[in-house]
Amino acid sequence: MSIEVRPVDDDERWNGYLEHAPTPTPFHYAEVLDVLASAAGATLHRLGGFKGQEPVGLFPVFEVDRGPVSGVFSPPPDLKVPYLGPTLVVRGDAPKRRRLDRQHHEFVERTVEHLSASMDPGLVNVRTPPGYDDVRPFSWNEYEADPRYTYVVDITRSEEELLDSFSSDARRNVTDDYDVDYEILPGDAADIERIVEQTRRRHAEQGEPFPIDSSFVVDLYEAAPKGVVRPVVCRIDGEFTAGTVCLEAHGAAIRWVGSAKPPCDLPANDLIDWEYCRRAAGRGVRSFDLAGANTPRIAEYKAKFAPDLVPYYRVKHASRTMDVAVSLYNKLR
Repeated sequence: MSIEVRPVDDDERWNGYLEHAPTPTPFHYAEVLDVLASAAGATLHRLGGFKGQEPVGLFPVFEVDRGPVSGVFSPPPDLKVPYLGPTLVVRGDAPKRRRLDRQHHEFVERTVEHLSASMDPGLVNVRTPPGYDDVRPFSWNEYEADPRYTYVVDITRSEEELLDSFSSDARRNVTDDYDVDYEILPGDAADIERIVEQTRRRHAEQGEPFPIDSSFVVDLYEAAPKGVVRPVVCRIDGEFTAGTVCLEAHGAAIRWVGSAKPPCDLPANDLIDWEYCRRAAGRGVRSFDLAGANTPRIAEYKAKFAPDLVPYYRVKHASRTMDVAVSLYNKLR
């Protein structure tokens, strides 16, 4: 029986399939995808691969028409979403590797055919989730596949083992006594606005773009299933000092937006990361993705937490005309 690719429009069914996916991200939830589509001005297609009635894969994609750049994206551009792309679905006992590979390869091939037949995009741009390690089916369908990297901290270890793995300055930052009255606490929608605004200002100081606004992140916080979007803040004498918006789902967490340099001498961001890891581990979270290891300066900072280097992939297919248009568009930006 061959695999058929068709839309999955029911939120409950989509999220139920995600429970059996080995590489889902918090961005794969149906409610989150709807917010992403609205913020991007895109048309969302929640595609599922089925063998009969049995799901074998999920692949959310967004149709975007923006100036000369028109095509299919997963995730949509300019929203600081690090990855999305396809994920398999394995219900019951995992099939043998040969059968799983065959299903995966056919799922990707049928999806590529579906995109071509129903949308005819000039550009397809995908960033896969960490752990999605087989992009051969894309390459076999004339897609370019380039490795990218992120840092992931294993937080299943004891607190002592985790702390011992940190660099000496990171250990010192999270264990020293400080002559200030500070707290690390869960935040709310108002704190998200403060985190995003602080991050936007920091980017502006460095002459870097910051394409999202607080209303988008608050929309995600309010729409996502409870506990998926988790702002964490540091308060000194009761006042907001620094914060990070983390995302959490399926036993994995991502440090997403925030961690801007705070206006104080307290190493607030290290303290936030440490306290978040401790509390998340208590909730059964197994890993903490520091969201990126591709910029030397930032990678050096993140490496002090002794993370594992984990690849993901940027997968692209573009017509010759679209390649030229994208290059020109990026230069103009």
